[in-house]
Amino acid sequence: MAVIGTPVVEGVGRIAGFVNAYVFREGSDTYLIDTTMNKNANPVRKAFDKAGVSLSSVGTILLTHAHVDHIRGAHAVEQASHAGVACHEVDAPAVDGRSPLRMPPVMRWFLRVRPVAVGRSLHDGDTIGPFRVVYAPGHTMGEVAFYHPGRRILFSGDSVVERKGKLTLPAAGFAADLPKAVSSLDILRKLQVDTLLPGHGVPVTRDVAPMLDELIRRAPRDYLRA
Repeated sequence: MAVIGTPVVEGVGRIAGFVNAYVFREGSDTYLIDTTMNKNANPVRKAFDKAGVSLSSVGTILLTHAHVDHIRGAHAVEQASHAGVACHEVDAPAVDGRSPLRMPPVMRWFLRVRPVAVGRSLHDGDTIGPFRVVYAPGHTMGEVAFYHPGRRILFSGDSVVERKGKLTLPAAGFAADLPKAVSSLDILRKLQVDTLLPGHGVPVTRDVAPMLDELIRRAPRDYLRA
């Protein structure tokens, strides 16, 4: 089975950019995790075209959270693939247009986001395909990670990201609730993870646990200073 994007581990391809999208393929099923900032999802289209795979093969679009850089391409992918869209129930209104996306007002003038219907609203502990939904609020209040327990793979969205060889949190100014984002690191640490696939930065394929431990130790100092 062709890997779509840059291969990371078996069945997983990374579509890199300012934000990462990932394609996970297992058996006859293809999942797209996040959809890039491009309104036409052009990086996703190009990755599928390069692999010689139709975008219609995507059966499910999994959104880690409702920030424009992760979901702006969702409408285009959904229209091309007719895939179902899933995200946490708290962020669903921002995805389907019932409430505005959280972003600086000036950005609304040049980053228009077309709403897309959410076919499934997710909750902590839900199973969707091979993944378990891990609710990790803070960056947004509907932030989730998608965990494959059999493969010990975690698609972390922006609940934890990679920068310069370390795990970290995204810029504090983009967090809906920074203390919750810090607390959610403990939720992620309880998982057995061999491969961490962040929304920003490069995939981490070794030493995930000690890297998370290091972040948990310094996060209160770095992010929660009085």
